[in-house]
Amino acid sequence: MKAVRFERPGKVSLAELPDPQPPAGWARIRIKAAAICMTDFEVLRGTHEVKYPLTPGHEYCGVVDKVGSTSDEAWLGRRVVADNEITCLKCSFCRRGEWRCCAEYRQIGFGAPGGYSEYVVAPVHNLHPLADSTSFEQGALLEPLGVGIAATSIARARLGSTATILGVGPIGLNCLAALKASGARRILCLDKRANRLALAKSWGALETTDDPEHLKKLAKELHPEGTNVVIDATGHLDMIPLGISVTRFGGTFVLAAFYKNSALKFSPDSMQGPNVRMVGAGNNAGFIEPAALAVGDGVLSTEGMITHRFRLEDFARAFSDEQAGAPDYIKGEFIF
Repeated sequence: MKAVRFERPGKVSLAELPDPQPPAGWARIRIKAAAICMTDFEVLRGTHEVKYPLTPGHEYCGVVDKVGSTSDEAWLGRRVVADNEITCLKCSFCRRGEWRCCAEYRQIGFGAPGGYSEYVVAPVHNLHPLADSTSFEQGALLEPLGVGIAATSIARARLGSTATILGVGPIGLNCLAALKASGARRILCLDKRANRLALAKSWGALETTDDPEHLKKLAKELHPEGTNVVIDATGHLDMIPLGISVTRFGGTFVLAAFYKNSALKFSPDSMQGPNVRMVGAGNNAGFIEPAALAVGDGVLSTEGMITHRFRLEDFARAFSDEQAGAPDYIKGEFIF
């Protein structure tokens, strides 16, 4: 099969590899679409720890074409998306659903071969069917949509909550979609890129801006008691004091990005006094299924964020800094 390989930091290639064979309890998926995550750019740059060489890709979907056990043959030919967590399913963490704490934890696309390839194998218990109404391009976006649903759940957003999103790249946009579905109102969005702000506006943001000071004014005007839920999806440390400052008394500030192990000095009193609840949302498993169900029933749709489509042969362009930094770029996908 053809597969994109990160040979080492800074080195990407298209390789011919043996077709993977699913062991007992596993299924092979013929990939139909795989979305490109900015975390994979970090892997390529060597700033996200993995073992090289690696076939990345953790946002994908396709059709089951082979299974390792005859008892799983009902999955053959089914359109699916898959959870990426590979765990023991036996330890106390797994029994509580805290799969990423399992001592045997690996993740497809990081610790196991991923979806930037013609085939990927996954445990059968990780599979979720795609509704007939869900396109493959949308199916590949269910993993990041699950991230948005997880952040919204952790934030305890509910009907009538006010919300602010700092950064409306793919994760911020998925948070926006989930917040709207939860009944949040008067959602404000901050970002530097005009195309992202325009898309956020079309998805239901009340106001958008590229200016942090303007955001403060909007929050004061539209959320006069402060904002119930603030989500940072930028990964920039200077956004954290801003986010805390607009969070209401007893509100929730969610860290939905990665900060590259950077350190920040800020006053704990800015949280302690107003009882601000800060929570991380960087590692949450089990949210692909609700994403698939919501999209399948027409509750959510995020396909509109796709701005660029590639073939595997376009790997060099797809993973170039010039492409990712293009003014019109939001989300890319490999289409098979």
